[in-house]
Amino acid sequence: MESHTKEFSNPDNLPSESLTLLVSDAGVVRNVNAIDPYWVDKKDLIFYERPPSGSERVFGAIDNWKSKMEPYLEYLQALLQMEHHRFWSTIIYHKQCMDTLISFLQEADPPYVPPHENPDVQKLYEEIRKHILIVFSRLVTNKESKSRWLTKEYMGEIMYERFIFTVPVLWDICLTYGCDNPRHVSRLLQTVFELQPQYRADVMHALAFVKEAFKYIILQVNKTYESEEPPNLPETFKGFGEIKRPTDSKTETISFRTLRDLVLHLLDTAMTLRLFVEVYPESVELFKKTHFVLSIVQLYEYGIPNLCTTLQAVGDKTSIQYTEVEGYIELARAELIDLFKEILAVYKNAIFSGEGNISTTVESYLSAMLEALSERLFVADYHACWPVTDDIDMLKQAYPDIDPVKTDFILQAIYSNIDEPVPEETIANTNPVPNGHVETIDNPGPSKDNEIPDNIKEESLISEVKDILPHLGDGFILKCLKHYGFNAERVINSVLEDTLADSLRALDRNLPIVPEDPLDNHFLETGVQRLNVFDGDEFDIMTRDDVDLTKIHVGKRRDKYKNVSQLLDDKSEVKSRIDIYSKYNLVCDDAAMYSDEYDDTYDSDGAEPPSATADPDEVRRPFVTPRALAQYNRREESDEESSEEEAPKAETSRNRMNFCTNPEELRARRAAAYRPRGHAPRPQQPSRDVIGKPKGQGQEKDVLANRDKKEKHKSSRANHNRRQGAQWKRSQGMMPS
Repeated sequence: MESHTKEFSNPDNLPSESLTLLVSDAGVVRNVNAIDPYWVDKKDLIFYERPPSGSERVFGAIDNWKSKMEPYLEYLQALLQMEHHRFWSTIIYHKQCMDTLISFLQEADPPYVPPHENPDVQKLYEEIRKHILIVFSRLVTNKESKSRWLTKEYMGEIMYERFIFTVPVLWDICLTYGCDNPRHVSRLLQTVFELQPQYRADVMHALAFVKEAFKYIILQVNKTYESEEPPNLPETFKGFGEIKRPTDSKTETISFRTLRDLVLHLLDTAMTLRLFVEVYPESVELFKKTHFVLSIVQLYEYGIPNLCTTLQAVGDKTSIQYTEVEGYIELARAELIDLFKEILAVYKNAIFSGEGNISTTVESYLSAMLEALSERLFVADYHACWPVTDDIDMLKQAYPDIDPVKTDFILQAIYSNIDEPVPEETIANTNPVPNGHVETIDNPGPSKDNEIPDNIKEESLISEVKDILPHLGDGFILKCLKHYGFNAERVINSVLEDTLADSLRALDRNLPIVPEDPLDNHFLETGVQRLNVFDGDEFDIMTRDDVDLTKIHVGKRRDKYKNVSQLLDDKSEVKSRIDIYSKYNLVCDDAAMYSDEYDDTYDSDGAEPPSATADPDEVRRPFVTPRALAQYNRREESDEESSEEEAPKAETSRNRMNFCTNPEELRARRAAAYRPRGHAPRPQQPSRDVIGKPKGQGQEKDVLANRDKKEKHKSSRANHNRRQGAQWKRSQGMMPS
């Protein structure tokens, strides 16, 4: 029978769970609830299937998959176009609706799987992936308009009782969309946990199950199948006795396929938990209550190394599958380290921002670090990736009352594991900043950021973006920064959410930085084309009007001095400073020196005015005998009185009163000492000038004669007589004949 409804009407703006609508069924008008099975279109739905790839790609497999998934996409679009009451009635009362949505989350490719090689398949997969996220986003939206809405209490109850959201569904959403849509997934999870707080208890049960799964992985790779004895593990591994091996595998060794399944399960779990902590930081308290950090450390210590050992034992190193599984193990190892980093990051962000009780948060951080110290391998690898000393220093500045005993114990334990001494500056007491805030200055000086060159700022911003997106090229990042006003956060957000501008989408994401050509900039400024590499320099008279002509020399350049003698004989520099030294010899006249206020108490009695013929130096500063020579002067005066008639000494005799000997006399004595006795001094060789004057000015006769003599006798020196030298070497037996 055909049924139809009247136009949707809700004049009182009642919630949909309390609203009734008038419907006409075969001419009978009756009231039907807005949320009722009456609005459900009862038809079988299609479940999502993973696209064929690799060995599964047989002839026609791609077309078959597309023929199934296109109706699946059309149903998602129709579901989103439904009215509010029809949408919720279908979600609640259709038995297959939630199953068909969850089927995509279960079969979707994780982030570490590369895209499909067929572009049509990948495009259809991305469309389905987008619509699934929109559907789950609508499921957490309680109010679409004033007349179409649900109360939060009813919505939270329906979500929990009808299993619309479960912890596995939330974790699958994190794994599927957490990498490229973290903010959207974060808002979705925040809304779910606010609508229904009972999910927090479910998360704790799920974490307990994950801990048992980790124990099972460790047991699989630590116990041999031939032995019935328990694995050689520490006593801290409680609960291993409850885990039993399959009965049909007691006498068989672990297979490569089983090992691959274990590695993939470990990788999916580690990546899911890391993304879950990243998008929902409040979950850290649940990890703390279940002591999940201890399970991470134990899995890293006793699971990862044995997985590698087992892979080498059962795998073929020449196969592609071996390399693939080996890469998955390394990726799982990195995800476990990043999971612990994200847990600590939540505590650090709360401490630095001052949210909540800082002392409690600091103690939670230290408790997590102490749990990580239970094994050596994990904390050593974590410290190599993210130094703990930096975190401890920042915590000391943000919270001065931090327990120094615990911090010192953590640092000493870490450095003892890596066999290195603890840095002294880390242990030394520092002056922390109170409450984690920087002291402000009333009159701050000019910012030093303006003094940093632009290229240094660009490199800093590029490195900041590459820390998050290392696969992008420097040139592509620089163009994105210029487009978004050098805002690194906007660039990262646009790339992750795939909302780049159209001009940036067309660029190659591996684009490097190409330095700008200064001559190209010169051409843009002046309009002069590039002719050679010297265009635009300081001597380019085509583009410059202030060329320094003193630096330009036409013709053959000649040095100012030919030899060292001419350089020493040149006194022009000394003569140019005569006027400077002459100022020290100026003497003021008596009128200028006289002053009524002059104190002549200590002037010598009976001092005579200077005579006109007196030495200016003596007038300016009378000679004063040093005290060291005063006694010698007295003896000299007494000798002069006793021998006034004695003849004066010759002027050439050496005076003992001289403080230094005349350099001219020293040079004469040194020359006489080195001169051979009975031989006259060697005459000085005349200078043989062969350079002469510049070309075009004519040459002197001596210069021409010197040039001719040099030309004639040049074979007697240097490297001009090779034949004679070669013959002499042969005669001495130094060369084979």
